[in-house]
Amino acid sequence: MKKLHRLCFAPLALAVILCLFTGCRKETFPCPFTTITWGNTRNDIIDLEGNSEETYDSVYGGTTYTYPKEYNGLNGTVKYMFDENEKLVCISWMYQCTDSKELNDVYERLHSEAKDVLGESGFTYNTAPFADAAPKNDVWYLESGNIVFNTVDTSDVKIIQYTFLHPDVSEERPQKN
Repeated sequence: MKKLHRLCFAPLALAVILCLFTGCRKETFPCPFTTITWGNTRNDIIDLEGNSEETYDSVYGGTTYTYPKEYNGLNGTVKYMFDENEKLVCISWMYQCTDSKELNDVYERLHSEAKDVLGESGFTYNTAPFADAAPKNDVWYLESGNIVFNTVDTSDVKIIQYTFLHPDVSEERPQKN
């Protein structure tokens, strides 16, 4: 009986060890423009970034704190958004471009780097016949929270945003028809 118990335990232990090293864990990708993570508090952000230059109400019921933030050679803004319980639920970096060409160039460069780390998202938003005129967008639906890469291109503003969402405020992948 002991021998049988050991024979059953060995494959189970091996399966658990392999699972830990090969992907039974939640997918987690570090945010490339800050070291702040979901477990950090407002005080941690102050320690890293200093006092916020601008604050306003968060769409999640708490406060948004903004800071100037250089990322990948571009001077943009990082936003840390909290919910009503003072839990960090969104980290977003934004960069304003001067024209549509710069917006497309920056999008292609940063999106390519994100795709190298995250792989293909499987999200399709820009479809014919308006694909060339539509803003560029991509979403990775991960267990660790959605990652959204999007642009806004109007006559008044040209912005790229790279956003990490906490799982509590992330949407599920839409079902294909």
